[in-house]
Formats: sequence, structure tokens, C-alpha cells
Amino acid sequence: MLRMVYEAVVLTVVLIAACFSLASRDAFCAAMEEMHHFGGHEHMGNAMKAPEVIVDLETRPAELRTGMPTTITFFIKDAGGNPLQDLTVTHERLVHVMIISADFRTFAHIHPDDLGPITSDMIKDARFPIRYVFPTAGRYLIALDSAVNDEPFSEHFTVDVGGEPRMGTFKRDLSRGKMFGDYEVMLASSPERITVGKEVVLKYTISREGRPVTDLEPYLSAPMHVAIVEDDLNNFIHTHGELPDMPHHPMMAGHMHMEVPANFGPEIDIYINFPSKGFYQIFGELKHQGRVVLTSFMIQVE
Repeated sequence: MLRMVYEAVVLTVVLIAACFSLASRDAFCAAMEEMHHFGGHEHMGNAMKAPEVIVDLETRPAELRTGMPTTITFFIKDAGGNPLQDLTVTHERLVHVMIISADFRTFAHIHPDDLGPITSDMIKDARFPIRYVFPTAGRYLIALDSAVNDEPFSEHFTVDVGGEPRMGTFKRDLSRGKMFGDYEVMLASSPERITVGKEVVLKYTISREGRPVTDLEPYLSAPMHVAIVEDDLNNFIHTHGELPDMPHHPMMAGHMHMEVPANFGPEIDIYINFPSKGFYQIFGELKHQGRVVLTSFMIQVE
């Protein structure tokens, strides 16, 4: 069974405090004080890219290891290298971060304010940290989504994590019906054959114990949050599900301030235009009875 490690967030306050309280730091504490800087990759897919936005990423410690609490900090800048102002809250958060392993068995959707309020200094400096523990060694995609003046932007990065256990290789599984806990989820597409450059509708139908689920709830002001990753981690798309009877929003900006009924289901639609041929993993997050359910399907784009 596919093992998902979902929202693995660990506080590192005690560990960091311990490092500074020691007269002579050991190798672990020294590693915790080092940072590594990564350059980003421009977001690919349906979303627009706000002009003149630069996103940098730093990690503490610099050498990423499994099981080690890691602080990941994003610095969002304008074209002149200054902290970017006028960030817009979208789907109840100022910044969304997604972490996905290359074998597609680990997925996390987290936010800086999951650990506490966004401070005025964070906004002034456009500096947003998260904390995470990588469960397996290998390559990960780390993606940030935000918006400035209601114009969305996104960047993604790849990082390598050492240690044990090591992640496996992803397996191509194109099945269209799967169980996620006690939820049965069926995925269909219109048209059935998915091709590059042509909009496709991915249609989800959710059942539980043989009955359609008609009391799904909004998750972060959307019927479904969707992260789509190509199998080589080069393309990443963050979009949102829509209800079949909702007006379709052809632009990503239309997804930023959605009006979603308190209950809906069992169907959710995703409109997507894939940028290149290949295999894509689609992670969909929906909410039912106060619990977030993570779904995962693979599709092929021709």
C-alpha cells in the first residue's frame, strides 16, 4: 500500500536552544547553524507568474538528513532584491508550501503560520520559515505558492536528503479507482486521452462504504487543493478543484477567492492544461467531517 507521510512538521525550538546553551557545540549543533542556499525554478503549468518576483530558499542545517529537524526559509524579493511587499492572502494563507518526494510516497502541504502567527517582521522582511523532518533519503521537490497584489506566483526547488532509509523509485500505476482509508475515489478525464496543450477536465467521484459522499467540506476555501508533479520533478502545478455546478475559472487568479458551499459532493472537477508529455502524479486534498483526506493518482500525458 502506498505510504504517505502527510504534514510531518516538527518543532526545533528545544534543539536549537540546546545548541546555543552548550559551551562547546558538537557536530550536530554546528550543522544546525549552517545554511544552504538554493535557487528556484520557475513554476510551470496553468498558473500565472507575477512579474519581477524572486524566491530564494535556505535550509538549516545545510546538509539535509533523514530524521533531523530542518528549518526551511523562503525569501521573497522584487527585481531589485528587496523584500517583496503587498503579498496577498490566498485560500486563508499568505504562503503555501508543498514537499513531495521523488518516489511520490511522501507529501506535505504546510504553511509558516501552522507554527504560529505571521509576524510583522516576517512580512516586512518577506521571510517565511517552515519546519520539517524528511522521512526518507533521496530527492525532494519543495514548492512555494503565494500572490502579490492578487497576482499569483510560484517557485519550486529540488533538494537532496541523505541518510537512511532510502526512498524507492516511483512505480507507474495508472489505475483510476483507489481506496484512501475508507474512501473510494474514482478518477475520470474528459477527454479520455490527455494530450499536451489541450485543456482536460479531471473528474473525481468520492464514495464511502458504498455511498456517495455528499457532505464534503471546503478545505482552505476550495473544494480540493491539487498538486501536480511530473515524474522527473521538472514541472509542478498547484491548482484547485471546482464543483460541477460552479462557474469555471479559466485563469489561476479566479481560484484565489473562491466561494464554496458548506457541503457538497460527491463530484469535484479539475481543469488543467499540461505543459509537456510524460507521467504526472496528482495529489488531491479534500476534507470530510473535519479530516483532510489525501488522494494520489498517476496519469499519462501524450
